[in-house]
Amino acid sequence: MSGVGDPREVLLGALARGHDGTPWHGPSRAAVLSAVSADEAAWDPGGGAHGIWATVLHMWAWTREVTRRTRGAVPTSPIEGDWPAVPAPDPSAWAAAIAALDAAHRDLVDAVRTMPPEQLEMLVPPHAEEPDNPLITFAEMLRSLADHDLYHTGQLALLTRLARAARGG
Repeated sequence: MSGVGDPREVLLGALARGHDGTPWHGPSRAAVLSAVSADEAAWDPGGGAHGIWATVLHMWAWTREVTRRTRGAVPTSPIEGDWPAVPAPDPSAWAAAIAALDAAHRDLVDAVRTMPPEQLEMLVPPHAEEPDNPLITFAEMLRSLADHDLYHTGQLALLTRLARAARGG
């Protein structure tokens, strides 16, 4: 039966499947984003909802924040912002956003692979701006990031369909 062994490998497996692996539930984030154009990514769904590009930058910012926490930084909101500003639509800027998300994922994987195994069961220090939030372990934080990624990947898939429909595609 799978799931037994090094807890880091279990967490890394969950993060990898959601990022560019083969999750049982549908396409990975990389598969969803592979054919999204800059125009589709910049499409505004309206109603105050975040579009594809904004969601990618949000995922990038939180991946970097969790990586910083894993490496010992005091938890705070992402230094890039919770929802970083989307630049003017441009294919090279869109490609850079995808590349930054991929790089942030690789950096997180490196941080998890090099962390002491006992750190997984240690509590993450309190959040700088929200010290009364419940404390969680590093393992819970990493699993929550994997869940966060899956949640937003579902949104990305739906937003892609909506963007194409809105543009007559």
